[in-house]
Amino acid sequence: MLPHLRWLAVAILATSLTAYAAADNPKTGKNGFGEPTCKGDHGTNVKFEKTPSLAAKRALKEEKLVLVIHISGYFEEPDYT
Repeated sequence: MLPHLRWLAVAILATSLTAYAAADNPKTGKNGFGEPTCKGDHGTNVKFEKTPSLAAKRALKEEKLVLVIHISGYFEEPDYT
């Protein structure tokens, strides 16, 4: 039983260190893998806001409409979305 707990502790430590390394760094604008973090356009010409309320405020200011879409799914596997 004790060896299993040791392996569990090692796995938890490795997972937490990986998650810490992958976290975004606000100072450099890159994540732990050296890739730039998303700038809010997600590779499109559309500027996405962080919240629907921010989008509504911006739309009111620019006299435009807001489209709110909630998308969920497992995007790593195209068959699941």
